[in-house]
This record gives sequence, C-alpha cells and structure tokens, in this order.
Amino acid sequence: MELLDLFESHMESLVTEIQSLRKEIVKLREDAAASLVSLTEENAFLKQTVEAEQHQKEALLKRVEGWLSHLQEIAPSAE
Repeated sequence: MELLDLFESHMESLVTEIQSLRKEIVKLREDAAASLVSLTEENAFLKQTVEAEQHQKEALLKRVEGWLSHLQEIAPSAE
C-alpha cells in the first residue's frame, strides 16, 4: 500500500508539472507571436524609412545634376 501511495504522489506531481509546462508553452507561443507581429511592424516601418530616404537621395542627385548642367552651359568654353 505504501508503494501505491508513493506512486500516486509521484503521478500527481508529474501531472501538475505537465500542466504547468503546458501553460508555459502556451505563454511562450503567445509571446513569440506577439514578438513576430512587433518585428513585422518594425520591419515595415524601416522599409518605408529606407524607401523615403532613397527618394530624397534621388531628388537631391537630380537637383545637383541640374545645377552641374546649368554651370556647364554658362561656363566659358575653353576653345
């Protein structure tokens, strides 16, 4: 009888541990999903920022090229 009591005690302990681990797994999955959403949003923001900076760079280069072209037109030719 004592062995059966010991067995039952260990089984109850194991069942409690399994339930605790299942709860922890659920929490970890939720945390991982939330982190993925957060990273996806951050990635989208960074992509938009890079694209905006690229457009600004292209616009700036066009302006500089325009000024260089204008300066070449008005510079005296070296003939």
